[in-house]
Amino acid sequence: MFKRGMDWWSTIWVAGLRPGSARAVFFSLVCVAAATLIRVGLGFASPDSAIFAPYYSATLVAALVGGTVAGVVATVVGGIMAVCLFVPPHWGSTSFAVEQLVSLVLFAISSVVIVWAAENYRGLLQRLRHEEGTRQLLNRELAHRIRNILASVQAVVNQTLRDQKAVRDEMLVRITALGATNDILIDSEWYTASLREILVREFAPYDLYRFHLDGPDIECPQPIAVTLALIIHELTTNAAKYGALSKTTGQVDVTWRKCDNRFDLEWVELGGPRPKECVNSGFGTRLLRASLKQFNGSTQISFEPTGLRVELTLDFPEETVSGHATGEHSDHHVQAA
Repeated sequence: MFKRGMDWWSTIWVAGLRPGSARAVFFSLVCVAAATLIRVGLGFASPDSAIFAPYYSATLVAALVGGTVAGVVATVVGGIMAVCLFVPPHWGSTSFAVEQLVSLVLFAISSVVIVWAAENYRGLLQRLRHEEGTRQLLNRELAHRIRNILASVQAVVNQTLRDQKAVRDEMLVRITALGATNDILIDSEWYTASLREILVREFAPYDLYRFHLDGPDIECPQPIAVTLALIIHELTTNAAKYGALSKTTGQVDVTWRKCDNRFDLEWVELGGPRPKECVNSGFGTRLLRASLKQFNGSTQISFEPTGLRVELTLDFPEETVSGHATGEHSDHHVQAA
């Protein structure tokens, strides 16, 4: 029963009542009744308590939920109730006439200001809700168009490179990686994307138990999320073709830390074939180095006997904070859901 009442209150507090409706007027009377009960209770504790004090709150709540008419009704009825029930008998004497008039005028003026402010707040809230609805609609439309564009690009790549299967497949998987990252960003309304979710989505096709992740769940802003997604995709693809993931015994350790605005990530491959150092940088290496420059980042690639090691670092924007990161680190193998 109590939970149902709280749910009802939450609903009308958020959605409000139609201004001027019977429900809004009734709600204002309920507010006045509640204020009267509070004043009665205050009277037992302190008979000299200000008689109009509880009715200010009644006017405010009624105006916020029910609009101007409800606020005016609460003001008028509340004022009458206060005067009839709680005005001391000696207020009718000449010595208290000025005090009585001042109190009534102050209550009236204050109530007018409260109703005006509440009505302006209601108008602002309604505009914000309308704009939020419009923004969500545009976000869904944008997401739909991006998916259509990516599908069109994939179709163009398929047609243009139909005789170059290796190049075609490589481009298609990169486009797919971008699409997966966009899906994460769409879910967060283009603000941030979870680094752990980016990693898990990229590693899913290669058996998640082969990846060891160590680091907090950092929320990455949109430009950094896209960059990291492409870099992780290139490293994963390379590991599947030539590195640790090309052997059934291989595994990949991914460790990351964020200190203030500086982000560091280390990619270590183990159990795969001995890596061969390339004289000429491939597309993945050029992508990695070029994409980090815009974030004041750098990378170090080591071809160690145990496997490839990549260390990268970059700067997060100052206003970015970790969504789920509390400074605590997780250290476990990724398990399939």
